[in-house]
Amino acid sequence: MTARVRRLRPRDIALFVVVTAVVAVVVVMVGRELGIGEEATAVSDDSSEQAAAAKADSDLTLTLSAPEICETERGWGFAGEAWVYDDEGEIIGTRSITKGWANVAEIPVRWEVSGGTGPYTLVIDNEKRDGVGAYEGAAGTASVSCAPNPGAVSYEDYDQHRWYHANPEIDSGPKTIRATVTDSTGATAVASHDIYVVLSVSGGGTQLQAGETYRILGFLFTIPEGVEARVGAIEEVDGGQSNVEIAFFLGGFRGIAHIGLDSGTEVGDRRIERLSSTPDAIRGQGREQGAHDDPETALNSLLTALIGSSGQPPSSGAQ
Repeated sequence: MTARVRRLRPRDIALFVVVTAVVAVVVVMVGRELGIGEEATAVSDDSSEQAAAAKADSDLTLTLSAPEICETERGWGFAGEAWVYDDEGEIIGTRSITKGWANVAEIPVRWEVSGGTGPYTLVIDNEKRDGVGAYEGAAGTASVSCAPNPGAVSYEDYDQHRWYHANPEIDSGPKTIRATVTDSTGATAVASHDIYVVLSVSGGGTQLQAGETYRILGFLFTIPEGVEARVGAIEEVDGGQSNVEIAFFLGGFRGIAHIGLDSGTEVGDRRIERLSSTPDAIRGQGREQGAHDDPETALNSLLTALIGSSGQPPSSGAQ
């Protein structure tokens, strides 16, 4: 059999082209709806990269471990010398200035990193280093200040120890140590650890905040909620023993108990006194208690709670 080839006329060619184009359009539209084709492939590649990056982020973890309680005294200022100039800009002498504050206790905070891609860098308690060096690597120990808000610090000119540009304002209370690790790809992970700062009080005149725990001349005491207190004078008594006065102010009254410095227990008699005026530092404190029908009874109850807390660690710290 001999096949006959039919010559396509121009009209047939035009119709073929139109039909082919329609089919192509339909294929492209269906392909887009099904998520295939060049554009769909590009989106799929981006999603794969994002998924891989998310997995890398999720693989990077940071853990912290540290003591639960940090005891510290208030930082004390240290002096430096500054030039004194006359009106013409000539040096005429020197004067002593407070250069910074130091001697705030620090605690060791251990970090461990897993996952991600090294090398690792860390920021712990808003710092990238301590007096020893930078916070780097998959594991290490940072020396972290017990100051609630350390602010700007330096390590020069003070035996390579941390010193503070401004008074760190130490007081008892909770502190959260936060840390962030960054790996070589820019992935990050965070962790935190809660501690309790106990202010060690070694002299009279210190104001004590309600609900917080202090080490008062060597003994732990917790100030009852709802009232503030003040450490008073250290007194010598018969037999060569000493005691410290702790006073509560409430509703125009002052309640005073005496703590023996050798025992940490109450000694002598309590005193409840009506005040002609309230010290400015605690004015307005204890107003709810001040409305009590019997402030003297309330003060005695508060003093009893204070004495009963002797030697007990802070409730928010390690037990």
